[in-house]
Amino acid sequence: MGTGKKEKQRRVRQNDTRDGNLRVKGENFYRDAKKVQFLNMYKGSKSQRNKKGEIVKSADLQDKTIPDARVQPDRRWFNSTRVISQDALQHFRDALGETQKDSYQVLLKRNKLPMSLLEEKDRTESPTANILETESYSQAFGPNAQRKKPRIAASSLEEVAQMTQKDNEAYEEKQELNSTLGLMGNQEDEENGWTNLAKESVFSKGQSKRIWNELYKVIDSHGLNIYRKIVLHLRSTLQLQILLVRVR
Repeated sequence: MGTGKKEKQRRVRQNDTRDGNLRVKGENFYRDAKKVQFLNMYKGSKSQRNKKGEIVKSADLQDKTIPDARVQPDRRWFNSTRVISQDALQHFRDALGETQKDSYQVLLKRNKLPMSLLEEKDRTESPTANILETESYSQAFGPNAQRKKPRIAASSLEEVAQMTQKDNEAYEEKQELNSTLGLMGNQEDEENGWTNLAKESVFSKGQSKRIWNELYKVIDSHGLNIYRKIVLHLRSTLQLQILLVRVR
């Protein structure tokens, strides 16, 4: 028998530097450690029982015994989480602003960032933003406090009349628009006492004001024409257009 077929020579030939005694259970000349672990994968899925049928060793991931575990006592368990200092927050705001202004950079994972804290709102339009410049603290409180005048949008009766007239015109336009956005126009004849609206509710499906408003938005924004109940897109290709019904 040649010397190359012996176990000792095989380890030298394969550069196996492990100790000969430290082996996986079942490893021998015919089966290496990987083959033994592969076979144990099938055996380990079953629990081992004694003669009485009691489980001596549970299967993998089926052990019901609770291990003795103890949580590490630490004050950080009771502190606030996800906190950040004001300096770091201001630094992140500056970096975010530079990134948004740069057209060659893209902000990824926006949902994972606290955008409500990072995006500074424009407070110049708020009437209470610069309130101390117009009314100081001593004028509002204390012995020198003055009576607070009500803030109104109009400074004279003429401006109040103009605002009222604009509101009335907007209300009338809204009423006229609502009267035309219904089934068959929803036009009422007060003299004869009839209306074009169908009494059956099944005929009003899909004819709500919301759907008509969406249709009018599409017509205004995309340039659609309605001709004999056929909607054609003017920017579509010639293959999708019907020459007989296309509006010219």
